[in-house]
Amino acid sequence: MTITQDMLIKEIARKEDIDTATMRNIFRTLDCTLFEYLSSATPSESILVKILSGLTIECNYVPERTLQRYETITCTSRLWAKPRLTRYFNRKLNS
Repeated sequence: MTITQDMLIKEIARKEDIDTATMRNIFRTLDCTLFEYLSSATPSESILVKILSGLTIECNYVPERTLQRYETITCTSRLWAKPRLTRYFNRKLNS
C-alpha cells in the first residue's frame, strides 16, 4: 500500500475539519521551509531537522575530492541528506 501526500492532505483536512486548499498550502510551505533549512548546511555545520517525534533528516556537506582509479575522477562538493528513524519510533511501531 502506498500512501501519497495527497492522501495525507485529505485525511488530515477531514480529521481536523480544515479546508483541503489550506492543508495544501501548509504542506507546500513545509516543503519549502525544509528545503531552505537543509540547503543551508555548511562544511563546518551539519543540519538536523526533527520533523516528527522519531523522524529526522540530517544534511551534511560533502567536500570535493579526487579519486585515483583508471583515470583521475573529481567528485564535486555536494549536500547529502539522510532520513533517520529513532529506536523509540521503531519500538512504538512494533509494540
